[in-house]
Amino acid sequence: MPHNELQTLCDELRDFVTQSVLESGGHFSSNLGVIELTVALHHTLNFPHDAIVWDVGHQAYPHKVLTGRRDQLRSIRSFKGISGFPKIEESEYDAFGTGHSSTAISAAMGMAAAHNILAKTTAQPTPMPTFVAVVGDGALTAGLSYEALNNLFESNLNVLVILNDNQMGIDPNTGALNTQLQTNPTGVKTWFEWFGLAYQGPVDGHNLPELLTALGNLYQQPGPKLLHIKTIKGKGYPAAEKEQTKWHSAAKYVKIEAPTKPARKWQDVFGDLLLELANEYPNLAGITPAMPSSCGMIHAMNQFPDRFLDVGIAEQHALTFAAGMSTQGLIPVVNIYSSFLQRGYDQYIHDIALQNLPVILCIDRAGLVGEDGPTHHGAFDIAFLLCIPNTTLIAPRNANELAAALQYGIDAKKPVAIRYPKGNIAESTWDKNARNQPHYALKPQRLHHADSARILLISTGRASNLCLEAHSLLTNIPFDHIHCAMVSQTADHIEKGIINVIGYEQIITVEDGCIQGGWGQSIAAKIEHRKDCKVLHLGIPAAFIEHGNNEEDLYLLCGYSPKDIAEAVKQAAQ
Repeated sequence: MPHNELQTLCDELRDFVTQSVLESGGHFSSNLGVIELTVALHHTLNFPHDAIVWDVGHQAYPHKVLTGRRDQLRSIRSFKGISGFPKIEESEYDAFGTGHSSTAISAAMGMAAAHNILAKTTAQPTPMPTFVAVVGDGALTAGLSYEALNNLFESNLNVLVILNDNQMGIDPNTGALNTQLQTNPTGVKTWFEWFGLAYQGPVDGHNLPELLTALGNLYQQPGPKLLHIKTIKGKGYPAAEKEQTKWHSAAKYVKIEAPTKPARKWQDVFGDLLLELANEYPNLAGITPAMPSSCGMIHAMNQFPDRFLDVGIAEQHALTFAAGMSTQGLIPVVNIYSSFLQRGYDQYIHDIALQNLPVILCIDRAGLVGEDGPTHHGAFDIAFLLCIPNTTLIAPRNANELAAALQYGIDAKKPVAIRYPKGNIAESTWDKNARNQPHYALKPQRLHHADSARILLISTGRASNLCLEAHSLLTNIPFDHIHCAMVSQTADHIEKGIINVIGYEQIITVEDGCIQGGWGQSIAAKIEHRKDCKVLHLGIPAAFIEHGNNEEDLYLLCGYSPKDIAEAVKQAAQ
């Protein structure tokens, strides 16, 4: 397209993405901030010879629109619709699947290195493609980005890093890089050049002619280079520009929904509990890797800024930082999403569990998370924590148990992990007694009993509430249902108590986590001597689960919806 038509395209694209996301829901302000950049990249690059890797990828909606998926955008993040992130299987223009932060530079380097290697093995070398990594300043707080930059130095790989500098992750960015970007442009240029990058910028990322000129110049230049652009998250939608954290994502039909009192979410209850505990325990501290608002720690951070800290997108650092804190008498609470905890697994094992240090992990978004899909499902934390010594794992089903779990973690003087799901919490108030007697509050609870029961339904965390929903579908069928909040101690309790006292013929375990290596299988291993007792496990199967609505789509897909649980009990009763 001629340059004079590209601005019209930008205006139309911004309007289309705005209207579509306000109707369908999804990531909002990050996409509005890269409209001009996306158009400029697609105008300049030669697809499919060249490639873009979008770091995190939640800002790739305009890219999807320009690559044949315009009519599918309103299905984004819906079951069987297109993904909210780049996905290799979805389009040839999605060069690399993303969803977690700070992977783009490494991936683009790998692509460029592979091209160089393969070019040497062919008789007719092809022109060198340009591999673009679009990286936000928030993503540059993570160690993986620095590892890649260090390796990129003197590599001569044809990688173009575009630094999308908008001062925001979900919340405002923190740390030295953020400060330098805003106050020391000369130093920033020197720093990137020290990494061996040909630097250009900063450029106004919403000034299309300026952006096209800078991008065109660097495109013609071989080797590693960096274009520094300044953008505004939420550009073109005044409410999103003013409240960037609030408008990071938009709910479905936000334009037409009537105002209602919002339901309490798990992170809201966690935030209130943390603030209550912080006032009571002066040695309680908190760490979040760049998620203060969405995890609920923001309230404690505002009241106790010296004790509750945002360390940036740096999960590994967050865990070892907490370990160091704990050696000096503090009780650190690390709030981290389940899928992001995967990135700090070694630090948890080596720095916390091995030394038996009193660190409390609050694992948010555990289990299926719905529309964010497989990059964000918290499917594996039960399985990968159960095998680690010195670890107590707790899965509360309501606010009382969350309060008891946090108090237990404070009292335990050892590593404690507390997992809880995304979304609304049905019982959002807690009794002070739950904290006064945490051991009692976390004991196994019999949620249903029948004198003639030969079927035991045993569940934990969010799955226990799904089982409660199944109760109404199980009239006239005798069964027992036990909820266990203490995940890591459940198998011993069952073996020594319930199983040996009552002669169950069938045990059905239900967990909002992977079956393979999970909690149910740990119970089965403890009672394998009971040859007369069958065991059925319900949970997340050995597959990466697609995106969709949990209640309407994904629990049914995985086979542990209330309907599936009830059917399993009915089958066992036959």
